[in-house]
Amino acid sequence: MALSEKWLYAANMVATKINSWFNKSTFQECTKIESILVVKLDEIGDMATSVHVFSFLKKQYPNAKITLLCKPFVKSLIQNDPNIDFIVTDIAEVNGKFDIWVELRGNWKTLFKSLLHCRKFRADRGSVRFTQRGNQPHEILTNYRVIEHLLFEGQKCNGINEILEHPFCRPTLYPSIEEIELANQRIAEFGLTRFAVIHPSARRILRQWPAERFAEIAKFLYAEFQITPLFIGTNDEVECLNKIKNICNESKIWVSNDSLLTLYAVMQQSELFIGNESGPLQLADLANIPCVGLFGPGVKDVFYPQNKRATVIHHVLECNPCDQINCTSTSKPCIERIEVEAVKIELKKLLFAK
Repeated sequence: MALSEKWLYAANMVATKINSWFNKSTFQECTKIESILVVKLDEIGDMATSVHVFSFLKKQYPNAKITLLCKPFVKSLIQNDPNIDFIVTDIAEVNGKFDIWVELRGNWKTLFKSLLHCRKFRADRGSVRFTQRGNQPHEILTNYRVIEHLLFEGQKCNGINEILEHPFCRPTLYPSIEEIELANQRIAEFGLTRFAVIHPSARRILRQWPAERFAEIAKFLYAEFQITPLFIGTNDEVECLNKIKNICNESKIWVSNDSLLTLYAVMQQSELFIGNESGPLQLADLANIPCVGLFGPGVKDVFYPQNKRATVIHHVLECNPCDQINCTSTSKPCIERIEVEAVKIELKKLLFAK
């Protein structure tokens, strides 16, 4: 964690502690909560591991209007969530005061604004990270714990399994009818029947399993199981996708400007997902499809897929966790220690289990 982020967490902890001295939540206060702001200025995968927060807050405070402040490119992931009333992508759009202010991932601007615009109760990530130091659990549980003190006993969960199996508040994404129809159109355009969605890239290079190994896995899926590999990526990832296509001509390449929920709807119809630690892996996990997650320098457990048909390959070295930028390994990066044969073994287990 960067020093600046530690100071931000510390400042948030102080602000929340002072707030708790003056405000104690009661059942009577619950009925008076009219507005909630959740700040989540984070990436795709991080947002996917926090969607249950909105469900828990809406169930606890059904009369409250919930506003989300998020990054613009993440908006399409949660724009249909029935538990969110308003979505803004610029702090300048945050006006008026809020009865509850939740900092799932903010910055110094949101911290200072909360001091003036939080009317009653406050929650922040820094306080939770401090209590969990040295023993960081899965991000789904961390995000829940940020708001746990705002919930009453009847709404609380004892662990991550209770969150994942909650009848009303478990992590869920909501593609629209139009997005589902577009997903079906994309599948038809590629001529897909049995297919696997594969994301070979990641935000940082030390998280990226070599492209040629993904190509070997693609050839294996097509030859052994007649499963067509559908490689997904953005315009920035075209070079990697083309390299794979040159090795495995049976692969389909999807460089999409469609919404994230359209991608999610495509995943729901796939046989399985394979990918590095990245946002698409978290989407596939919520789609409840078989997943093989390939992890490199990421912290153990924190972003592992949680559905019962998911598996992880992760060589956790003594240097883990690292800054994910400068590799200190004397031989080769941890992500490159994942062998093709190991991935094939996990794929066979998942596919034969079906």
